[in-house]
Amino acid sequence: MKKAVFISSTFEDLKNHRRKIWDLLEKFHVDVRGMERFGARKEAPLITCLSEVEQCDIFVGILAFRLGSIDEDSGKSFTQREYERAYELNREILIYMIDEKDSLISPQNIDFDEKRERLIAFKSILRDRHTVDFFLSEDDLAEKLKRKFDELLASKELREDTSTDEYGNSKEIIGKFLLLPKVYSGRVVKLKVDFVGNAFPASKSLCSNFNLEYGKTIGVKVKIKAPLLEDDAIEYVFVDQGNLNDFFSLRHRKEIEVYGKLQFSENKIEELKANFVRKEYYVGGVASLSLNLMDAETKRSLFGERRIVEADGRVIIKLTKIMAT
Repeated sequence: MKKAVFISSTFEDLKNHRRKIWDLLEKFHVDVRGMERFGARKEAPLITCLSEVEQCDIFVGILAFRLGSIDEDSGKSFTQREYERAYELNREILIYMIDEKDSLISPQNIDFDEKRERLIAFKSILRDRHTVDFFLSEDDLAEKLKRKFDELLASKELREDTSTDEYGNSKEIIGKFLLLPKVYSGRVVKLKVDFVGNAFPASKSLCSNFNLEYGKTIGVKVKIKAPLLEDDAIEYVFVDQGNLNDFFSLRHRKEIEVYGKLQFSENKIEELKANFVRKEYYVGGVASLSLNLMDAETKRSLFGERRIVEADGRVIIKLTKIMAT
């Protein structure tokens, strides 16, 4: 049975550390829970956090030099409230603290005065209750977590290699994903694709919503050759830094096989492509003017009934492995 992992930490100071953990967990058959995927909800932020903790099997707590958001009712940080809920429910708890002597940290990511005292008290509780491990950097943290995850989680590669009908299974998963994207988000599928057109830099909005690194992620349109799908609901694959070399060396071959992670965001993302250079656009002219002057009946007779259905959220595939057939 697939386990669920909750990642608990402050965000801005540990953003890169969290991304490393998300990337690491893509190698395992696991459901990852954390603030990157909360989306818009009617509940208060703390209620959302605690609800996600309740659904996890493994709680990963990461602490550096910041206390983070405070729950006004208890005076405790969100991270401490999340930990306390996991402790009450007897979840598997893994605690990692930054090495306070040898790690390099920016002064802006250090709390002082009252917040510092609260953080020290919280860390003291954790050291008394658990065997804590310490990390110097995001790479050091990822390496230590990998050893632990190897013990606790099932490898996704093993599941992919032992599948008897990977394309058939992938078609079934994609169908369910398009019906229940939040339920099936995070599942890995195998596809045979042709890459269409040129790659483009992924927009800041897309990267933010899907926990990708802005400026280190590209998108490319694909034609899915297998499995055969009924529609073109999934048109793009996004490739991060770890897979760029394989992508550029293989992208011009026909019928590339890829593994990709299905991902869903509740937020609408208007632009998929980033623009790093200032551009000016001019609209109007005779063609658009003449079209605007047509009455509705004339437009319908020439072009048919025009209907636009706005998408609720966005679904994508993040490439995790690419192979030549």
